[in-house]
Amino acid sequence: MAVVTRRIALLALFGGLLLISGTAGYKIHSQRAFFDKRVLLSRFPAEEAFAMSIDVSALRTARLLGDSKATPEPEYKQFLEGTGFDYKRDLDSVVASFSRSGTFFIARGRFNWAKLRAYAEREGGSCYQDLCRVQGSRPDRHISFLPLRDDAIALAVSTDDLAAVRLTKTGPPVTAPIPAAPVWISFSGSGLRGNNAPTLLSPLTGADRIVITLEPAGQAIEAHMEATCRTPDDAKILASQIHSATAILKDRLALDKRAADDYVETMLTAGSFSQQDRRVIGKWPVSKSLLDALTTGL
Repeated sequence: MAVVTRRIALLALFGGLLLISGTAGYKIHSQRAFFDKRVLLSRFPAEEAFAMSIDVSALRTARLLGDSKATPEPEYKQFLEGTGFDYKRDLDSVVASFSRSGTFFIARGRFNWAKLRAYAEREGGSCYQDLCRVQGSRPDRHISFLPLRDDAIALAVSTDDLAAVRLTKTGPPVTAPIPAAPVWISFSGSGLRGNNAPTLLSPLTGADRIVITLEPAGQAIEAHMEATCRTPDDAKILASQIHSATAILKDRLALDKRAADDYVETMLTAGSFSQQDRRVIGKWPVSKSLLDALTTGL
């Protein structure tokens, strides 16, 4: 009888361990599936847009997040001050989309949902169920946000004060290659048109798709660009245009001392480029100031 009892106890313990490990495995799988970049990107508007991803946790681990003098967008600054949310401490990652219909974010981190709701109501906004809405810095800009999970928030700045709801549903997973770099931005050349693109980037308006990544390079950071064109001849023309634009920008910085203080343009003049079939490949050294500007206010 004692032997049978011990066997039953061992079987119960074994079953309990299987249940615990199975539950933990399911949670890990569920979390990975939810934060899969292809799935997250499918939530954003399908129209032509800039898409961006920043792995803040990886940057934090690499000690690449420091104090920044860059000024965040007014809506996001308003959001930060009202909720006490500190992206350097509380944010792990963010995927964003910038399009005609608005700016959309899905962020992973640690959120105080009670403070977020209180912030919305204190700012004259309102919350219904999970969705909160707040007036932005202009009459045509509205902030809306809601939890997708305890550790994920959907946030939108748009003329539509319900825009964040668009992020609650997934579409077909994105099939385009997803960069593995901790920071990347992807956009079409047509997306640069009419957006006051810097001199060096204006030739890219003819490219089909541009992907720019920021990656560690020893003790420094490098930006890598891959612009895909329709034909090899188009890529050859684009490479020539970028070389010419770089020379013009260097001359401008040499003549204008104030322009030399623009760390983005200074970085762009230090790039190197090559053509590979339909692609134009470029790389630039990245200053800490630029990295701070990219991560502040997100």
